[in-house]
Amino acid sequence: MAQQLKDQLWSGQVGEVIVALQRHADRLGPPQATDVPEHPRRVLANNVGYFTTHRHHMDYPTYRRKGWPIGSGVTESAVKLFNKRVKGTEQFWSIPGVESILSLRALWLSQDDRWSRYWNTRPAYSKAA
Repeated sequence: MAQQLKDQLWSGQVGEVIVALQRHADRLGPPQATDVPEHPRRVLANNVGYFTTHRHHMDYPTYRRKGWPIGSGVTESAVKLFNKRVKGTEQFWSIPGVESILSLRALWLSQDDRWSRYWNTRPAYSKAA
């Protein structure tokens, strides 16, 4: 069943996933006060709620067509790259200072000529360029 649900999500059939989960949840009944967090009734209820609430975030076919990443790996990697610049021994930042350095880091990591365009618009650097 897990593979079937995964395939349905991948192909954009979130509604079918919700229906299947709800069908199983209805069969088991609502969570009971004595159910531990791992009890199937509670797990199913949580998953039905999650997929229902976030269904608009799961248009994976459209995301793939647009070349957007699916999953958190890209975000986690970006956070690590940012953190390398602002977290380190003997590094202390004021709020304005860290905001400035993070903005510059974002320009550099964008890899789409933003870094060059930014520096070419700075008076002291555009003359040198």
